[in-house]
Amino acid sequence: MQVSVTVAIGEREVVLEGDCALLGARPYMKGSSFLRDIGFWLENWRYAGHSGPPNKGRVFIPWTSALYVIELK
Repeated sequence: MQVSVTVAIGEREVVLEGDCALLGARPYMKGSSFLRDIGFWLENWRYAGHSGPPNKGRVFIPWTSALYVIELK
């Protein structure tokens, strides 16, 4: 599922878009149960409003930094 996540980094807010199974049927976490408790993975992400291909990697978003999570598609 395509989501938009507003993340707090210090005093700044950054909006990232990417793929995440956060609200889907499959498990939204990869890795240990410790990581499941503190955040989620965002795959094929890019900065919102920027054109071009998404980054091939994934980024870990801690629950304490995620201000908003919005489903795009």
